Amino acid sequence: MGRHVTDISLATHRVLEAIDITDRVAQLEHQDGFLWISCPHTTCALILCEADGDMLADIEKAAGMLFATMEPFAHHRNDKPNAAAHLWSSMAGTQLLIPVTDGKMETGSYQRIVFVELDGPREHRTVRLAYLAAL
Repeated sequence: MGRHVTDISLATHRVLEAIDITDRVAQLEHQDGFLWISCPHTTCALILCEADGDMLADIEKAAGMLFATMEPFAHHRNDKPNAAAHLWSSMAGTQLLIPVTDGKMETGSYQRIVFVELDGPREHRTVRLAYLAAL
């Protein structure tokens, strides 16, 4: 079973930022099987979703408001008030699994791969891609 790993590096510019990374992922050569996409950060998320400008803004708005009524969080005692970012990341997830056939990702018509920054801005965020053979 072959395995190939590629990293994509991102810089983020705002505290909350939804970034459509589909084109960056699609321009890479894909092996048939499954494309595993992972973000090794606890204050980011990866989602499949429609990604026009309005939807990206709505994702950012939801990220900022989802846990607002639950403030303050105990985690804030470490002088890093990012508990909501950790919770959002945990609920939305940091991994995606996408089937690949004939070198093309099999996603729905409006499904885009969206990286969600929840605790930015950050100079370096990583998205890791691994190709897994089909069973």
